[in-house]
Amino acid sequence: MKHIPEVFNAILFGVLLVLPLAEARWSWPRYLKKLADGKPGARLHHFRNLLIWEWVLTLGFLANWAGSGRPWSSLLVGHTSPMQSLLFLIYALLFFLIFWRQRRRILARPAVVERLEKRLDYAEPLLPHTLGERRLFWVVSATAGICEETLYRGFLTWYIAGWTGPWAAIVLSSLIFGLGHVYLGVAQVPRTFLVGLVLALLAYFSGSLWPSIVLHAAIDWNAGELGYALLNRQRKVIDG
Repeated sequence: MKHIPEVFNAILFGVLLVLPLAEARWSWPRYLKKLADGKPGARLHHFRNLLIWEWVLTLGFLANWAGSGRPWSSLLVGHTSPMQSLLFLIYALLFFLIFWRQRRRILARPAVVERLEKRLDYAEPLLPHTLGERRLFWVVSATAGICEETLYRGFLTWYIAGWTGPWAAIVLSSLIFGLGHVYLGVAQVPRTFLVGLVLALLAYFSGSLWPSIVLHAAIDWNAGELGYALLNRQRKVIDG
């Protein structure tokens, strides 16, 4: 029984390596076909599947970690003081304000909007198109922040560091995070690798996953809000 946590960790590591290939070769093409066929609720169904899989993996890992008796500080999760909690809240509000202001400035500049609209193709299947999809995407963004930071910046960095040390683990876990988005196209891997690297360094130097969780959720939320605005702008132009 005492070996169960180690076995689970090895399995989870394998899942995080294999999952991108399975998504790129199987689930993503099937999802795109449903969209192309105009299947009702396809995007909402995809969002719900994302929520289920991410929470199943994350809660399973957290339960296994709790059962292992390892300190939460090793996962960069632990008790925070009232002052730390206040600073975290200010940090969160600051990022959401920055992204909100950035989005308003972008939408007010037609030349920038036109350039962004030309780059929507690869991300369009993941962006909310309707109000219902937009609201569910808020949950998806928060889930990505919590679950993906726990799995990649928490578990994966810790797991790899046991073989390589912290710096190589930060780079390798960020690379695996980048490869996890290969279903969007090979060209997106370097970009998501760099995002993962920034998040990993933020977690490492702050000593906590919370800053990277907030930044990750804010990035996804902002992308969804900007995409929703651009898509509805295109729709109004066509309808007009």
